[in-house]
Amino acid sequence: MGNEVLVGVIGLGGTIVGASAAFLGVVYQQRHQARLAQAQRRDSMAIAAADTLLTELESLSKIAWRRPDDGSPRDEAFRQWTAEMGECVGRIQLAVLRLPHPELREAIESACLFEFGNEVHFQQVVGLRAGRILMNAMCRDAQRCLGAYLRQEPIPSTEFLSRAHREREAIRTWRPEPPSDWAAQPDAQ
Repeated sequence: MGNEVLVGVIGLGGTIVGASAAFLGVVYQQRHQARLAQAQRRDSMAIAAADTLLTELESLSKIAWRRPDDGSPRDEAFRQWTAEMGECVGRIQLAVLRLPHPELREAIESACLFEFGNEVHFQQVVGLRAGRILMNAMCRDAQRCLGAYLRQEPIPSTEFLSRAHREREAIRTWRPEPPSDWAAQPDAQ
C-alpha cells in the first residue's frame, strides 16, 4: 500500500504542476495579447494622426497661397484669411497631440507657434519676408518628416522646422535681465 500511495501522491503532484503551468501559460498569453492590442491601438492612432496632419498641412499650404498681398490687419480680406489660417493651424495643433514621436511632435508644435512662418518675428529670424513661401516651405518640411515617420525611416533634418524648434526653445528659456539699477530700487527686495 505504501507504493500505491506514493504513486498516487506523485500523480497528484504532477497534475497540480501541469495545471499550474497551464494556468500560468494562459495568464501570460492574455497579458501578451493585451500588450499587442495596446501597441496596435497606439500604432493605428499614430497613423491616423499622421494622415490628419498630412491632410491639414496640405490645406494650410493651399491657404498660404491665398494670402492677401497687402496684408494690412485692417483689411477685411486679410482678417478672413487670418481666421481661416488660424483654424487650420488649430486643427494641426490638435492632431499633433496624438503623434507619439516626441521630436517630430515638438517640431510641428513649434511651427504652429510661429503660424508656419506667417508670424513676423519668425520671418525676421529666418530672414525671409515672403510669408507665402515660408509657410509653404514649412508645410513641405513637416510633410516630408511625417512621410518618413510613416515609412519608419529616420526623420530628415529640415531647415525651417529646426529653426522654429530652436527659436521656441530660446523663447522658452529666455529670462529678461533686470535693469542695472534694479538692486537699488526698494520694491525689488
